[in-house]
Amino acid sequence: MALGWTKNPEPDDERLQGHETVYQASRGGHFPVVEKPVPGTPKKED
Repeated sequence: MALGWTKNPEPDDERLQGHETVYQASRGGHFPVVEKPVPGTPKKED
């Protein structure tokens, strides 16, 4: 196993928070998840 764990962690394990990735074959591998805006939510005015 990649992280040296003896069994697979649960998807909601706190040790995995902040390390989410998605596989993009066109880019050649796993990349961090990009936060996308939710349609219909107002934009923040700074």
